[in-house]
Formats: sequence, C-alpha cells, structure tokens
Amino acid sequence: MKRMNHRLFMAVLLRLLVLSCFVLAGWMIYLMVDLPVSYRAQNWDLAWIGFDGAMLTTLSATTWSIWKRRQLAIPASMVSATFLIIDSWFDVTTSQAGIDFKLALLSALLVEIPLALLLFRFSRSSIKQSLISAHKHAGIEVVSLSLYKTPLTIFKTE
Repeated sequence: MKRMNHRLFMAVLLRLLVLSCFVLAGWMIYLMVDLPVSYRAQNWDLAWIGFDGAMLTTLSATTWSIWKRRQLAIPASMVSATFLIIDSWFDVTTSQAGIDFKLALLSALLVEIPLALLLFRFSRSSIKQSLISAHKHAGIEVVSLSLYKTPLTIFKTE
C-alpha cells in the first residue's frame, strides 16, 4: 500500500510540474505583451529586504552546513546559488543608468555570479561524491557519475 501511495504521489507531482511549465510559458507570453516598460511599485523596500533576508538565510544555512559537514549543504548551496543569480539579474535589470547600473553589473560579474558558480560546482561534486559513497557502501559498481544519466533511486521498483 505504501508503494502505491508513493507511485500515486510521483504521478501527481509529475503532472503538476508539466502543467506548471505550460501555465508559466503562457503567463510569460501574456506579460511580454501586456507589461509596461516601467512601473512604480508599492512596498519596493519590503520586497527587496524580504528577498535579501531569504538569501541571507540560505547563505547562512549553506555556510553552517558546510562548516559542520552536513548533507544539508547540497540543497542549501543550490538554493543559495539560485538566489544569487536571481539577485544579480534583478539588480542589473532594475538599476538606473549610470553609477547604479555599473555597481550592479560589477557586483553581479565579480561577486554574485562567481559565488553562485562555485556553489553549483560544490553541489554537483558533493552529489557525485555521495553517489560514489552510496554505491561503495551498497557494494555496487559505479557505472556512471553523470547526473543526467544516473536514475533517481526513488523511481526504482523492487
């Protein structure tokens, strides 16, 4: 019974993700046509402070989990890297011409994007090392370390 619930969950999740992709693609097309070039936003400061607070939380979790050598470091570093890329994108695309734009671009190119790439690289190598360790512990030969080719064990049937 438990296996059936898991399979149902995975089937529902996959369908929701496919639907989400189609809805988001349609929404993006609508926004490209309808959004104005500029817009005065309410709570601009709250939005940025909230975003930066969330980014600080993920970077802190990443720092702590790497320091303590916990598996949490893998997803935390992926989320932190994603936050850094998003932050650099919005800083650059929403900054005013002149010094604001130059500072945003320098910050993106010299700090945020390089740090994000390091975090993605850390995540990737940590996952691969975890795969090697799990295979070795299970007594199974490692056939491939390609994350693209390695199946999710959650989908394995016994």
